[in-house]
Amino acid sequence: MNRINFNHLYYFYIVAKEGSIKSASEKLHISQPTISDQLKLIEEYFECLLFERKNRSLFLTTEGELALKYAEKIFDLGNEVTSRLRHRIELPKKSLDIGITQNMSHYFLYETILPLFEQEEVSISIVEDQRHLLLASLEKGKIDLIFTDSKDGVSSSVNSYRLGVNKTFAIAHKKYRKYKKNFPEKLTEVPYFNYTKDSFLKHEIDLFFSKNNISPRVIGEGDDVGLFQTITENGLAFTVVPEVSMSRICRNKDVIVLGELEELQTSIWGLIRKDYKGLGYDLIMNSKS
Repeated sequence: MNRINFNHLYYFYIVAKEGSIKSASEKLHISQPTISDQLKLIEEYFECLLFERKNRSLFLTTEGELALKYAEKIFDLGNEVTSRLRHRIELPKKSLDIGITQNMSHYFLYETILPLFEQEEVSISIVEDQRHLLLASLEKGKIDLIFTDSKDGVSSSVNSYRLGVNKTFAIAHKKYRKYKKNFPEKLTEVPYFNYTKDSFLKHEIDLFFSKNNISPRVIGEGDDVGLFQTITENGLAFTVVPEVSMSRICRNKDVIVLGELEELQTSIWGLIRKDYKGLGYDLIMNSKS
């Protein structure tokens, strides 16, 4: 054989499950010699023994146990595709497609989804895009869930779950330590790296600065958390970041917290369709606050 014969594999699968050629013969309504011949052919194809024969009983070899694992996956997938295409049955996905709105790297703790990558049979896909585009993809079933900083504009077919709240902090290189006193007024005397106009935080921070008569010299704008970290660690300016980013950046002992902007808090929301019960549903339920 140049390629695997799935009839032979199926006979092997049934024999392994039943534990004997006799039981497999009765289940398949095929003679025992025929099944024995099929097992011999697939062993010749794999070039190894799949069973050890002791005292008229069959025992899987190490190679046989591996072949059985693959056979189970193959025939499970065969049943699944048959059900989906022939009977239009919606079965649970073995993949998880996650949408993350732009700038969410500042708020979202990626460690919460790391255990999913350890599941061998699960494929994780993460896409970052504009919020309205992700919401459209969610409603069409192209993605399974969205992590975002707002539940505004969500349709009646989508459930929203608050997963946590981020406090907001001004952080800087330790050389700016003296500005911790009289916070936040002293921020006026420190260079500042701002967010772009598209960021939700920029508007909130601008309101905070205006209310407290703070007008620092802005050296630039950006949204990437890695850029904020580089700016801060190199002492070029102070930055204002949510709690998740603060914890990440302050692992560097040269970075300190100047103070908390107590009026600013951002929520993390998980969005899923009401009819969705896949892997993303379990993730949301285990994460919600």
